[in-house]
Amino acid sequence: MRTSSSTARLLTIVVALVLTPIALILLSVGGQTMNLTLLAYGFDGDVTPLIGPVLLQALGLALLVLVALTGIRSSAGLIVVGLSSIGPLVVAVLPVTLSWLYRVTPREWGDGLLYGVPLIVLASLGAMGLVLALVRRDPRPKSGVLGGIGLIASPLLLVAGAGAIAWGIADGTLFALQRFQFDIRPGAAGAVVAGTVLVVAGVLLTRWSPFALILPAVALLAVGVALIAAPDATVPMLFQLPRPLNTVVPSMLLYAGGAAAGVLYLAFTAVLLRVRAQSRRSEQAPSAPATYPPATYPPTATTPATYPPA
Repeated sequence: MRTSSSTARLLTIVVALVLTPIALILLSVGGQTMNLTLLAYGFDGDVTPLIGPVLLQALGLALLVLVALTGIRSSAGLIVVGLSSIGPLVVAVLPVTLSWLYRVTPREWGDGLLYGVPLIVLASLGAMGLVLALVRRDPRPKSGVLGGIGLIASPLLLVAGAGAIAWGIADGTLFALQRFQFDIRPGAAGAVVAGTVLVVAGVLLTRWSPFALILPAVALLAVGVALIAAPDATVPMLFQLPRPLNTVVPSMLLYAGGAAAGVLYLAFTAVLLRVRAQSRRSEQAPSAPATYPPATYPPTATTPATYPPA
């Protein structure tokens, strides 16, 4: 078993807690302009207004990759930042909290919360930290049957989880803000919670199959690139999704929710393979023979030998 030092744990926690919020803010700021340009105002074919937002989101994605790479040293940073997903989860379940946040924070920051991007990113990071912690304790690969199950089940769970979160946000948070009715909608709240659990479960299955996230990552990145490179063709296709998914999924992608998940999945796959290899080498390394101090004995008094008289 290979464990991390206290210094590595503290360092990764600090890095994750500092870089992750900055990355999410950059994604949200860039996403607002992209959302307004491609959806609200109508796209006229000029991509010039999208250059700045794309660069901001690219910087945010790079910071998220750095956060994922901290898992090479320790799982603590990812686990701690994953626990902060409770905040976005509360916002999605209790829409009135988002209206409060809009009063004290810039609108650009709150829009990312509105479309569930921080929830998906933070929940995934926390699950990645748990997987790395388990691998450090037991780096042995699982059986081929479990690996096959993980390879198939993980993408299905991730798709189902993201869909449930999007449906819950559309029927809960978005519905509340559009109509100024902030009562809790049990169905929407349950969908968000269930979707979060499914996303976490999908990432956790990489404990069985380390390559399970590659296919979802490639698909998400392809959709993200197509959305920017050919919005006239991609956006109408997204609007063909069942309602209310088509009211949330396009904006969720424009706020780089899909790109963030895809980049994190690829980075985590590399980190997982690295940590597994390190842990296996640590287990196979011969241990040094134990050394003991030389034995010492207390001095004993010698008594003269006695013989019978001759």
